[in-house]
Amino acid sequence: MLKLSDANLGLPKLFTPSSFVKFILISFSFFLITSCSVPGMLDADNYGRNHTVYAVDFNPKDLNSFALYKMDEGNWDDMGKFKNNATAKFQISLEGDFLTVQANEKVMDVPTYQTWLNYARQELGYTEESEYDVFNTVEDGWIYEIDLKKFPLIEGDSHRLLMYERR
Repeated sequence: MLKLSDANLGLPKLFTPSSFVKFILISFSFFLITSCSVPGMLDADNYGRNHTVYAVDFNPKDLNSFALYKMDEGNWDDMGKFKNNATAKFQISLEGDFLTVQANEKVMDVPTYQTWLNYARQELGYTEESEYDVFNTVEDGWIYEIDLKKFPLIEGDSHRLLMYERR
């Protein structure tokens, strides 16, 4: 009786049992290393990110309103100008020696003060690896502040904060 293992079907032997196991292990390792996630693979706009990025442009001398932009596939979508109050998505205030940022709709991660970061890289020699987290947590996920004695506002009317709203 002819066994299947003895049959020569004329096909090249692509995988031996040991090479097939190696292939599976390497593929699984790659999956773990690249931090792929099922939501990231299924949602083409997600890419495994767990937040939506917003840019808030404001003038520290006039905090009545600010411009809001949403990151979409590498482009900033203009969401318009909003009044700076408790019903806005984000709220910015200057009180004493502190700049305070508050999320009013959804929990967010620690924001980035993009204007200060750009200044620090250009004027203070900061690099990509430098510590640049200028926000302190007041209420995790909702309220963050900058000590303006330690990190004074940069001159100018155009400032940008990056907000990371958790999904």
